[in-house]
Amino acid sequence: MKFVSPKIDYAFKKIFGSQQSQDILISFLNAIIYGGEKTIQSLTIVNP
Repeated sequence: MKFVSPKIDYAFKKIFGSQQSQDILISFLNAIIYGGEKTIQSLTIVNP
């Protein structure tokens, strides 16, 4: 089974770019930017 790297823009958008995955994206951003502190609580996904 082959996997697409989430570093590729298309794959990242498929993983994190929907309203259904909003909680996962918030957790990911909090982990990367704020060291896991729950600073980001909501966000709006905009289609570029």
